[in-house]
Amino acid sequence: MRTLRPKDEQDVSTSALISVPTLPRPSKRRCISSACIPCRKRKSKCDGGMPNCSTCTAVYQTPCSYDVDSDHRRKAALKRDIEALRGQNDALGIIVASIRSSTDAEVAEIVQQIRADEDLDSIAESLKRNVILPERSGAKSAEGELSNLIGRPSLDASGVVKHYGHTSSLSLVSDGERSPMHLQTSEVWTRVTRDAAFVEHLLSIYFCWAHPYHVLFSKEQFLDDMAKGRSKYCSPLMVNALLALACAYSDWPEAREFSSDPTTAGDHFFAEAKRLLNENDASNLTTVQALALMGLREASCSRDSSGFQYAGRCIRMLIELGLHLSFASASDKISPTELEVRRITFWGCFIYDTTWSICIGRIAQLPRTAISLDLPNVIEQHEQKPWRPYTDSGWTNIPGAEQPTVPTTLMRAMSSLSEIVNDTVFMFYAPRERFTSKKLLDFYARYTRWFNNLPDKLRLREVPTPHVLLLHAYYYTVVLHLFRPFLKVDLTNSKISPRDICTSCASNGASLLGTYRHIYGLRRVPLISTHILLSTSIIHLLNLPNSLSAQDLALSITCLRDISANHGFAMRSLHIIMALSQQWNIHLPSEVAQIAYILPPEVPTSLPDPQGSANTLTHLSSLTDHFQQQHNDHMKDTNSGFPFSAVKNSPRPFTTPADMFWSPFPDHSVPLQAHQQNGPMDISAMLDVPNNDRDQLSRDGFTVA
Repeated sequence: MRTLRPKDEQDVSTSALISVPTLPRPSKRRCISSACIPCRKRKSKCDGGMPNCSTCTAVYQTPCSYDVDSDHRRKAALKRDIEALRGQNDALGIIVASIRSSTDAEVAEIVQQIRADEDLDSIAESLKRNVILPERSGAKSAEGELSNLIGRPSLDASGVVKHYGHTSSLSLVSDGERSPMHLQTSEVWTRVTRDAAFVEHLLSIYFCWAHPYHVLFSKEQFLDDMAKGRSKYCSPLMVNALLALACAYSDWPEAREFSSDPTTAGDHFFAEAKRLLNENDASNLTTVQALALMGLREASCSRDSSGFQYAGRCIRMLIELGLHLSFASASDKISPTELEVRRITFWGCFIYDTTWSICIGRIAQLPRTAISLDLPNVIEQHEQKPWRPYTDSGWTNIPGAEQPTVPTTLMRAMSSLSEIVNDTVFMFYAPRERFTSKKLLDFYARYTRWFNNLPDKLRLREVPTPHVLLLHAYYYTVVLHLFRPFLKVDLTNSKISPRDICTSCASNGASLLGTYRHIYGLRRVPLISTHILLSTSIIHLLNLPNSLSAQDLALSITCLRDISANHGFAMRSLHIIMALSQQWNIHLPSEVAQIAYILPPEVPTSLPDPQGSANTLTHLSSLTDHFQQQHNDHMKDTNSGFPFSAVKNSPRPFTTPADMFWSPFPDHSVPLQAHQQNGPMDISAMLDVPNNDRDQLSRDGFTVA
């Protein structure tokens, strides 16, 4: 019998005999979440190896690939799903927040978009600029609440938004002030007339000719409130101010206070607007818009002092309401629609104020640096609404003239241009540093960049719309005024000549207004055209006896006579041109004198039929060649090398370096030099150098022409 022993005491030989190699136990096949595409097709087992499985490489020797999107258990797929859900939640949150802060009418519009199966992301995208999602609740403190209240808009008891800066404490607690509300029924929008067809005619003529260039309010919101008798975006004051301005564009006898006197057009509506303003001058959006309309109307009647006062009230009320500031963070107080209307109103008034500044040669009332508001949003359905000419006879058909109105695109371009003009005006009339040729060229570069970056919609076409023509003409006018004080000097180290720039811009402006007259007539052209023609005519006058300048001057005077039918300021501009020619002892060519001294024209009753409009684009594209040819011919006509040698009695004798700069009259307002404390606002102040110190003039980058 064998003796039992412990395991470690077993016989070595015995253990050696019985030891055999032990095979590893086969591991259980690993479960994979997704097989590769080839294994799926073959229905073979796949080990899920990355980047290639062993079945494809070792067994079948075929390419291996995976469809990651088909595996919803992979981390990447889960991450994508989470991001998609988060984006969807954000969109829903924006829509819900917008519904909570909007009026019933605005909520109905949002619901209608949702029911129309519009993409939620696109709806949220259009709302997110005006909606801020509620913040998570946390610990509150008096300091935190104070910092949130300071600088935020304040609402009075009537719901009017006002602005108080951080140095004021008036916005911390509402004082309960209630603005008088306007009447709510459309029957009392005006007491001047009960003729609904006449009012509709004036509205049509205004929105056709004046509104596309001077966008001072939301047309859609205004007409909607007017039709429904609501007073948020429409008021009797605003309606009467609008109709007073529109009467200047109509020849209907009802448009005049005295039917036989064209100079009384709109006086009855304007008197009603003044009465309403005196009764209730409370600050609100519609009053701001009405003041701008009243200022435009007074300027049209050549009452620039009165118009300037209305413009001043408009801008001050605009600042009180905080229209120049971005209130996107106050979406709980201001609806998205009101935010957009505020944008339109502000930028329209800013363009209006800047245009006033360049026309009357005064400092703008609001500097560009004080603005924090975004430009209006482009709403495509409004942009694509067709523009058609409308006259006293109704809608007129001009081949090629019916085009998209693009009001917001035009307004955004005008706003960007007005920002440059605003800086130019402050550089001239409130300088902070010495004026040099480099600064002049920097501004010129800003203007040219703006022009080169114009959207295609605002480029000149075969038959441009009236407001696009005026946009281009206004651009050349502001560039002309940038260089006009420097007609008697050249720029050091630059081939750009102020004289050539002014001559080209003057010809360009006159040609564009001539195109406007050729296609549409000038009976209903906006007021800015008078300033354009006055500015270009002065340059043409200085260029006489050059033949091309004589033709442009004759065209400008003809246009001014046509415009005098609806803008009294046009006749005043004609008197200025004639007075300058006499004071400077300039002999007018026969073709100019014949037009200048005849009686004012009869008021036309309808638009002329377009003549040769198919060649309009060719005419516009050849303007640059026309300018160069004019310059070459002009130099042939000049003996002394100075382009204005025809001026026998120079407005400013050339005796000191300060007299190297040009202005129409010796005491004419021109740019100030920085840090000047005393003395009149004349061109000698701009140099701020001792007499005969030409070295300082050279250091500033100017030389005698």
